Amino acid sequence: MAQKKLALPLLILLTAAGLSACSGSGSGADQGHFRTIAQESVSKAEYLPGDLPIPAGAGITFTEGKLVDGKKSSMLVYETEQSMAELGTTYQKYVNDKKLKRGTQIVDRNNIIINGKVSGAYSYSIIGSSSDSKPGGAEIIVTWIVN
Repeated sequence: MAQKKLALPLLILLTAAGLSACSGSGSGADQGHFRTIAQESVSKAEYLPGDLPIPAGAGITFTEGKLVDGKKSSMLVYETEQSMAELGTTYQKYVNDKKLKRGTQIVDRNNIIINGKVSGAYSYSIIGSSSDSKPGGAEIIVTWIVN
């Protein structure tokens, strides 16, 4: 069941990566419920922006940073008890404050899809869904690619 739950967000992630975009640092972290990725001292997150906001107490389940053929890419997956509304507001503010190129921005009570792309420069996606296994919780997948 866990594999099926992860398969849909990964499929959405791969689709969004084709549409994606980004660069920069965030400001949602100044809210009391959020910290930055740098404050969390997450290993293998070397290509994520250090000021990317993540909820305080988030359970980070996966991080990976790669440099392949000159492209820096990173992925972060975490679980949180924060509401989709708060997560969506924080990430929309981050994208707007950083003046990141915007693509899709969909935020509702069960899902988040925020992504953008600047051809030849960067792409990003922040995708989340409500957790079936933890009512009131959410799983968030962040990808960041610098070309």
